[in-house]
Amino acid sequence: MHHSISLHENVNISDTFRAETEVDAVIYRNEFERHRQEYRKTESEAELILTFVMLQIYVECFLHQNMRRVVGLEFQPPRNSAREGWNNQEKRPVSAKLEGFASLFFSSKPENIQYFIDSIRERLAPISDIRNLFVHGHKVSAWSDSEGNAGLTEARSLLTSSQLERSIHEVNELGAAWNLLLDNIFPQLKALRTVEDFKFSKL
Repeated sequence: MHHSISLHENVNISDTFRAETEVDAVIYRNEFERHRQEYRKTESEAELILTFVMLQIYVECFLHQNMRRVVGLEFQPPRNSAREGWNNQEKRPVSAKLEGFASLFFSSKPENIQYFIDSIRERLAPISDIRNLFVHGHKVSAWSDSEGNAGLTEARSLLTSSQLERSIHEVNELGAAWNLLLDNIFPQLKALRTVEDFKFSKL
């Protein structure tokens, strides 16, 4: 007796894939370095203004981008509700976003975590204030009169190499606080095996 066996194989193969490119904060860091080098060569006030502007843009972009990356990689399904809540608040300023970022990992923030957050905020504020003076069109000028009086506008008074060095020092301190924040969050992580890729490199 001969039995006929009918074998049907149903194979679904998807040949689609998704490729994504992202503009990294490093492009602003590179621009900062380019303008800083040009300022060192020329002592041009225009180059110094652009150095300050690019410094602040780099720092803010770095913080936003790396918080988003940590959240996106850590909170995969079935834990993605935290990521969705985070994505709904993407437009918050970085100072507010730092609190939300830390609260994803701690039900009540330890004292040292709050210290790192406050340190980042306090150092970002003056760097942002300098940038805002320049990009919001505040007058950059020096003046003198026939009676021997002279002065500088607030924006013009910032255009010194010593102010640039102070700002760079503040950014490096901010970066150190960010790195310590990541180190303290790391033990709470379940998906990410390292946080080294999201750390700040000293300027």
